[in-house]
Amino acid sequence: MTQRLFKLHDKSILGHLNYIGMILFSSLVIIALTFYHDLAPTRYLVLYSFICIYVIGTANINRCMLPYGKQKPGLVYISKRLLLRHLFFTITTGYSLQFLLAVLVSVTCMVVLHEYLIVFLALGSVVVSFLSQLTSIFVKVIIRVIFLLQLWSILASLIGVSAILLAVQLLIIYFYISNYHRIPHGPSFLKGSENRHASGSMSQIFLFYVINNKILLILLGAVVSVIMYFCQQLLNGVHGIPATILIYINFMTIVEILVGSKREEIMIDKSRVETLQSSLIVSPFKRFKASSIYLYSLMLMVTAALELVGIFLNAADTTAIIKSVLSIPLTLLIGVIYYRKTELLTSGNESKILKLTLPILILIFVTFFTIGA
Repeated sequence: MTQRLFKLHDKSILGHLNYIGMILFSSLVIIALTFYHDLAPTRYLVLYSFICIYVIGTANINRCMLPYGKQKPGLVYISKRLLLRHLFFTITTGYSLQFLLAVLVSVTCMVVLHEYLIVFLALGSVVVSFLSQLTSIFVKVIIRVIFLLQLWSILASLIGVSAILLAVQLLIIYFYISNYHRIPHGPSFLKGSENRHASGSMSQIFLFYVINNKILLILLGAVVSVIMYFCQQLLNGVHGIPATILIYINFMTIVEILVGSKREEIMIDKSRVETLQSSLIVSPFKRFKASSIYLYSLMLMVTAALELVGIFLNAADTTAIIKSVLSIPLTLLIGVIYYRKTELLTSGNESKILKLTLPILILIFVTFFTIGA
């Protein structure tokens, strides 16, 4: 009977050890909550219970491989009902032991700590984790980031915010499953845009993509706004500094890694830059507008514009809001400088000053964002 309820798919020694280890871990969690709950503050116990329920409920000790990761919508249409039914029967078969242990830990948490809402949030996060298996990698990353914010809100005793974040995750998954056949995967939008706009510029291709993917843009705006809301809350102690500075520093660091400091370290647009440089007719700015760095700059400008909602809602003063708005055009400055650096490196100019591009840009932006702080 036990073998029928909790089928062991991996019958190797490691598979048996996984089962035994999960049972021992769950038993230790229950013992700790029952006999030692007075030794730690309540908010740490709540976070501890949440994480334990989530880890136990989602641990893949049976090594079940869900076949949704490599599916490409459009090849064969599968109804949402059949997709969810397949997911339901798969996880109830492969995760039955984990579910039982997670329920036991949840009951212990409710009886000992009287934390009912946190248990429902933890079980809801387990459900979100399994539903996210039906989504793309990009959506999974967004859901993981929101989950980290959920952990932070629980640690800060903001249980209501954690419930809102859980609802946001479910909403994102619902929108994705309902519209997955309309959402392009990978760089396919560039190929489609090339067919329709054979002579179009990089700006037209990007604008075409934005117009035809409004749902994805709305989801991106919601996620970025939520992240910036919490980042701005951390920076409100410093007068006049917006959380936008974190976006620009990360963007400059990524582009610095892609461009490098030597000719052989260039990872983007090397052949394109060589081709454009061979033509003396094309102006420098037009060469920049034909580069991938320009496309990345446009993407950063859209992201910086979307995150203004989170800054508006949580900025302690208007100075941070004004700086966030004024900094959006400076994105092109980053792109122009790094494109010019790519041209110099391609032509064989490996001056030492080029290695200081990132520190100089960070100094400029830090100075701009700290004026009046």
